[in-house]
Amino acid sequence: MKTRSKYIENEAGYPIVLTASRAEMSNYDNNPFLAFLCTFPKHITKPLLRKYLSPVENEDGSAKFALYGLRKVESLLVEEFGEDAVVVSNYDSLHKFIGKETKLVCISTMDPMALAFVSTTYNSLIGFGGEATNTSEFKRLVAHPSLTKYRPKVLVGGAGAWQIRDTNTQDEFGIDVLFQGEAERDLIDVVKRLLNGEEVPRYYKATKPKQEEVPLIKHASCYGMVEIMRGCGRGCQFCSPTMRTRYSFPLEHIMKEVEININGGSNSIFTVTEDMFLYKSKPGFIPRREKIVELYHTIASYPGVEHIILSHASFAPIIYDPKILEELTPILIEKTIYTPELSPNYKQPFITVEVGIETGSARLMNKTMKGKALPYSVDNWPELVVQGIGLMNDHDWRPLCTIMAGQPDETEDDVIATLNLVDDLRAHNAKMFYTPVLFVPFEEAILGTANKASLERLSELQWEFISKSWKNNIDVWYPEKGRIFNPLTFSAHWCWFRWRHGKKATIPMMHLAGLSDSSLPIKVIKKCDTAYCQSGLGDTMASVKEKVLGNGK
Repeated sequence: MKTRSKYIENEAGYPIVLTASRAEMSNYDNNPFLAFLCTFPKHITKPLLRKYLSPVENEDGSAKFALYGLRKVESLLVEEFGEDAVVVSNYDSLHKFIGKETKLVCISTMDPMALAFVSTTYNSLIGFGGEATNTSEFKRLVAHPSLTKYRPKVLVGGAGAWQIRDTNTQDEFGIDVLFQGEAERDLIDVVKRLLNGEEVPRYYKATKPKQEEVPLIKHASCYGMVEIMRGCGRGCQFCSPTMRTRYSFPLEHIMKEVEININGGSNSIFTVTEDMFLYKSKPGFIPRREKIVELYHTIASYPGVEHIILSHASFAPIIYDPKILEELTPILIEKTIYTPELSPNYKQPFITVEVGIETGSARLMNKTMKGKALPYSVDNWPELVVQGIGLMNDHDWRPLCTIMAGQPDETEDDVIATLNLVDDLRAHNAKMFYTPVLFVPFEEAILGTANKASLERLSELQWEFISKSWKNNIDVWYPEKGRIFNPLTFSAHWCWFRWRHGKKATIPMMHLAGLSDSSLPIKVIKKCDTAYCQSGLGDTMASVKEKVLGNGK
């Protein structure tokens, strides 16, 4: 492009430059779950990430792939200011595009200060190795020599903008405006005011856009991301997407972005949604199987799509209509990245998606997540979880399940209910991956002002639930390594956890070392309550299903 060459050759720079840190612009061999390594301490993960932190570039140095949200911002700005005024660049090429005429640099970030669920939990759990890689890379970005030299205005947006405000680091990082929320309605006005030298609030909270205001991306995104649905509507109080209006994008809109990604060099499509099984759902959270299957069949049939990656889902829709999995699995198993050919750790192909369990307590569900099981009642939540994972396993799905400790108003009885659910899933030989996390109040969530959980305040039972979850992960995913890994973990635990977190953390961690339940000096006084544990050792999956459906529709 002649214009782009002109900007580079005379060191004028682009008027508007978009970027993100290396941790967030890299493609991780097309496996987005590897990006979670960036939430761990940098000195531990950098050797593992060395080959991944290298974003792909076009011949002129612009980003070949970029964060999906950054691509949406690019579209908005290009429509307003023209393609000659806007460029998306990786960290290593910013010196080519930031120059004397650069007025504004827009940075997108998801977890700049490592305050999200996974980073908060595992950085404090590990306790050494420096700050998280996400934080390290973000600090490196805002200290780029070109920003220091030319001093353009700096706007930071994305899901993690609130973290900078809460850590009081906005001035330290030289950020003029923190933009929190969806960009489609307000961003252009904010950018115009910045370019004109007008006053803009240092922390700007955006208003919600309508579906018709959402533009198509213009260039390929990381992993071939394509948004199929926005918002959720279930009302979970710890979660921010539930505060967004839920709408599904038309198939034609989605397929245009599929085409853009494939033509831009991607061979995968990552369908972005809060719940793939609610795509074009009917009122009352009733799934529409034909629309879901049509969507994924159309994507899978598009020339050049070698892999389909899934983001989030829920259990209730597939319990309501189990044929969803029956019809989707043949389509998706052919496009999965989780195969023995791509990873020697996998013995057979499987499909994975992230699903939130969060707790085994029906009481806590009723208090803060009442809509999570719709069209069923959360009174049956434990049975729904067992049934949902059982259905997934029957169709070669192995979900990644988040489960939370330290929620506001969580009692010991609530933790016992969660422990009972974990035991129940183990009794049913559930194939899944637990991600136990600490509760973190997010800016846009209803519980945004609640107290954050910390390891130091965890009870023995909460430690027990975390260690039991990870023992199940090892037993399911790395059983042959358990005999070596578990005793080593136990030894390391006595050297570190006892000093770091106190005696109450050490006893439950014996679970992870492979010691039997009977060796644990923790007395769970409450017996398995029928409200939580109706699906016991003697129940078959069919009987669990009967109990759920009998109380559901």
